[in-house]
Amino acid sequence: MPDIIRVQHLSKSFKDLTAVNDLSFSVPQGCVYGFLGQNGAGKSTTIRMLLTLIEPSSGDIEIFGLSLQRHRQQILKNTGAVIEKPDLYKYLSALDNIRLFAKLGGVHPSRMQLMEKLDKVGLAARAGSKVKTFSQGMKQRLGIAIALVHDPELVILDEPVNGLDPQGIADIRKLIIHLSKEEKKTVFVSSHLLAEMEMVADHMLIIDKGKKIVEGPVKSLLNPDKMVIELETKDINAVTQLIQGSSWGDYYKKQEEGKILLEFGTHAVPAFNTFLVQQQVQVLSLRPRHSLEDYFLSLTT
Repeated sequence: MPDIIRVQHLSKSFKDLTAVNDLSFSVPQGCVYGFLGQNGAGKSTTIRMLLTLIEPSSGDIEIFGLSLQRHRQQILKNTGAVIEKPDLYKYLSALDNIRLFAKLGGVHPSRMQLMEKLDKVGLAARAGSKVKTFSQGMKQRLGIAIALVHDPELVILDEPVNGLDPQGIADIRKLIIHLSKEEKKTVFVSSHLLAEMEMVADHMLIIDKGKKIVEGPVKSLLNPDKMVIELETKDINAVTQLIQGSSWGDYYKKQEEGKILLEFGTHAVPAFNTFLVQQQVQVLSLRPRHSLEDYFLSLTT
């Protein structure tokens, strides 16, 4: 499967701050690509370089197999993007907003085509409503509809669920999956909400302080040989001392929310359980708790 985006040795500095540092990655066609990192990691700066909103200090970017520097206009015509919160006209209706932005982008779809875009994001019934009456989640979906108005092959979303309520997050999640699986678009999504990205992303890149930490298919990165094991027991402090005083102490991580966390492969769980039984520990639960968030914390702490 060809790569839609190829970034090589990308860097961006602002005076004494290096926001992006020698970053290289590839985005396969048709995937949901999760671009993950804590706030301030360099995600938004990277996206602004992908959209030519700022120039790199060094490095190369190819999109659709073309140099972004030499083929900017051709690439952007086939790219849709929402950068953080969409900038909308709050006193215009949803339909008038999407019509206006389509015209500004040089496309002139029919009313039926515009309604199809609004329907795709679940806003057809509110097409005539002024944007000032919309929730933040509805505004975010309208922003995505505007980004899709010219039917781009690549969709770039910067923190699309930031500040949304649970229903708004679920709506955006469903839409991202639809764009990838049903419409075969490549969706590049930045987020600091790692657990959320685990639910939608096929591939991911984790960055920290502007540098790549890890990149690859999500399934291969969730390695069963290195998992966070969660132990719940009644006397947590006594059991913690017991574990730390044994050979299992090497795998002890910390106490968190009334549970003991250790890190080892799932193959070792039966042996650890046997140890607990032999020590007459009252186990309330013992289970893996491996997720992207655990993985991220293990890489960046």
